[in-house]
Amino acid sequence: MTSRMHIVFSTASALVVIGAIIWGVVLVGTPRVVRLQRFDDRGLEDLQAIFREVQSLCHDRDIKDRLKRPLPSSLDEVAMLARVERISLHDPETGERYEYIVTSPTTYELCATFTHRRVSDEQVFWNHPPGQQCFRIDALDPP
Repeated sequence: MTSRMHIVFSTASALVVIGAIIWGVVLVGTPRVVRLQRFDDRGLEDLQAIFREVQSLCHDRDIKDRLKRPLPSSLDEVAMLARVERISLHDPETGERYEYIVTSPTTYELCATFTHRRVSDEQVFWNHPPGQQCFRIDALDPP
């Protein structure tokens, strides 16, 4: 009888462990999915850092109708003029360069490619679908 209890207990324990592993993968995702999500998160953090640098260079909260200096003409110029933090110019997963496109004297776009969709109740401006995404930013009316 003791031997049979050990078998039942071992089987039940193994099933609990396997169930916990499966439940963990369902809740969090596979290691590959989690890794890709981290790349997306890092890419978004990079774009937000570029945004903060452009804003600190060009936008003055006390001046409502104009920028204190023209928008940088390129991503290299943003990196060269950065004062607050060092910015990354490349996607951490693919090594592709982020896009910074000046579209008018006060607006620009920041573009990157994402693997997963982002839907968040916080900082909703930065939500995006999977694939190539450009965020259009007005430096006089930032998100």
